[in-house]
Amino acid sequence: DELTAVITITEYSSIFPGGFSLAAFGILSPTSLENIADAEITGEEGSYTLPDYTTEPGAVAGTGPFTAQAWNRDQAEVTLQRFDDYWGEPAGFETMILRAIPDETARRQALEAGDIHGYDLVAPADVEPLTEAGFQVPTRDVFNVLYLAFQQETNEALGDIKVRQALAHAVDRQRIVDTILPAGGEVATQFHPNTLDGWSDNVTTYDYDPELAQELLSEADQEDLTLDFCYPTEVTRPYMPAPRDIFDVISQDLESVGITVEPKSYEWTEYIPKTNSGDCSLYLLGWTGDYNDAYNFLGTWFSVKDDAWGMDEPELFEAMAEASGNPDPEERIAAYQGLNEQIMDILPGLPISSSPPSIVFAGNVNPPNVSPLTQENFAEASWKED
Repeated sequence: DELTAVITITEYSSIFPGGFSLAAFGILSPTSLENIADAEITGEEGSYTLPDYTTEPGAVAGTGPFTAQAWNRDQAEVTLQRFDDYWGEPAGFETMILRAIPDETARRQALEAGDIHGYDLVAPADVEPLTEAGFQVPTRDVFNVLYLAFQQETNEALGDIKVRQALAHAVDRQRIVDTILPAGGEVATQFHPNTLDGWSDNVTTYDYDPELAQELLSEADQEDLTLDFCYPTEVTRPYMPAPRDIFDVISQDLESVGITVEPKSYEWTEYIPKTNSGDCSLYLLGWTGDYNDAYNFLGTWFSVKDDAWGMDEPELFEAMAEASGNPDPEERIAAYQGLNEQIMDILPGLPISSSPPSIVFAGNVNPPNVSPLTQENFAEASWKED
């Protein structure tokens, strides 16, 4: 009937049906789509640039429990109103204001002052003090990975596997987990968390060993190696709660084995284009999973050659496509395990850690259920009764 959607695909793919849980595949208003019909997506596969929706014509509208009442672009603030004719359970709040506050200290201070009633991505050091002060700090399950990327074309030295291995052995990832990440964080051995099928026990691992790192640099004739190292500012991510602190630890480790680090910092809106275009020899980035399949991590990075890594491995790309297109779940999972092992031998970057990000609410709020995807349904939240 006219209310039943039928989706026909032309080939097997692990992306289906999980990919349809993405917000991007929600049912959209035809009118809002008409308003952005002329907006162009530029770039090429692996490096797309989306239209700037912070300017007119405005927001894309869907079928949710709120309606957009105002969008103050100068203040980075959107006001939402409860939609009483919503098809599902009505929202618990009549009005909800979403505000972007880039600085994590400013976010905490706004909560403590009562200016806001919650914020996302709590700094690990703030979890205990906020809890003791009477705020609610739910922690999500782990579903992310942070990595240090090696761009193999920006700096010729990084094209040498011995140099990449040296960098991997130089970084004390356990120190990052112990001193910077929230409780429950753990060192990552591969490019997706162990909560996903496809994680392998047999990947090549790179323990912290600065002496071995120096030996490998010597064998590669790179004792005087200089690398630019990029990190983002005025941002926190679920997998990267304190970018500057993580950068400082890794920089110290690299310098202790004789590598000269040239720091480069960029605001997030500039950082992503820089890393995507291959402008950074080393950089910090990561991923929070969108749906429960290993391809959502591995395929995001390693399905085609792209400038972010500067890595050209046709056999890996072909194996990735074969794994994703295998309709047998057990065979596909085994293929992902093999891919994880292959990737960690190639070593395009160093997986650093996986960590459980927190979100905080005022004491008078009934929080929504928290999601490992960091995609909460805020219509579930409400005020507590006096």
